[in-house]
Amino acid sequence: MAQHTVSGTVTDAATGDALPGANVVVDGTNMGAAATADGSFSISNVPAGSYTITASVIGYADDSRSVNVSGDATVNFSLETSALELSALEVLASRAGERTPVAYTNITKAEVEARLGSQDIPMILNTTPSVYATQQGGGAGDARINVRGFNQRNVAVMINGVPQNDMENGWVYWSNWDGVGDATSSIQMQRGLSAVNLATPSIGGTMNIITDPTALTRGGKVKTELGAGGFKKLTANYNTGLINDKMAFSATIVRKTGDGIIKGNWTDSWAYYFGASYAMDSKNRIELYAIGAPQRHGQNLYKQNMAVYAPDFAK
Repeated sequence: MAQHTVSGTVTDAATGDALPGANVVVDGTNMGAAATADGSFSISNVPAGSYTITASVIGYADDSRSVNVSGDATVNFSLETSALELSALEVLASRAGERTPVAYTNITKAEVEARLGSQDIPMILNTTPSVYATQQGGGAGDARINVRGFNQRNVAVMINGVPQNDMENGWVYWSNWDGVGDATSSIQMQRGLSAVNLATPSIGGTMNIITDPTALTRGGKVKTELGAGGFKKLTANYNTGLINDKMAFSATIVRKTGDGIIKGNWTDSWAYYFGASYAMDSKNRIELYAIGAPQRHGQNLYKQNMAVYAPDFAK
């Protein structure tokens, strides 16, 4: 069967300008070509017969021509401009958090439960930039925190916005807040000076521990933790969740005992937390908290070297 060539040009019907890149195809076949820079095209090896050839390019209406190919043929296309209707555009995004010049880190309830364990609260902040926390000698409640190089005497520590630093020397005694970690709904660590109206020097930063009963999911749990040195910790917790969109209650009790791995690290303590919240209206809320930690424990403020734990290995 004889093979023929169909050639021609594709131009703008209004201006006569060439339309480079226009697609020219023989309908119903895999034969076709693209217009060159001068608008010309050439489709070779076209068998004899009757065909419909269509030229198309974005921004123009398609143009189809019927062609009877019995030899080489020439077909010229003049395309009319047309408006191109696009599908509706949906923009989906999450609103960015409030912009603030203060560097801060938020730690959620899930992170507290997964990472804190039986440690003192400052230890969960060790992965926060510019924050260093240590258990010192490993004694119960002996943790210390440094923010941007400043020790905790220059870091404002708050529970639900209420300052907890000692009013005389600025220290925070973490053994007093042993039950708070298990009742915490979130922690925010602000690094550096911020617009916080506190009498406590907070040049290092501000740490706010939130124990909002309304933010906790309804339910209870009992948890037991065991560790070296005879360490035992029993925690019982119950949250009501939000009741009738008005009130919520949360209660936690902790019992902790242990001989300690090294001398001076023994502990014998209780801790309790009770929180209640009642929403009077959309702008006013009454909150009541009771926190305590009756305790007896040894104290070792300095880290020990290897010889204390394994004399033979240290040799």
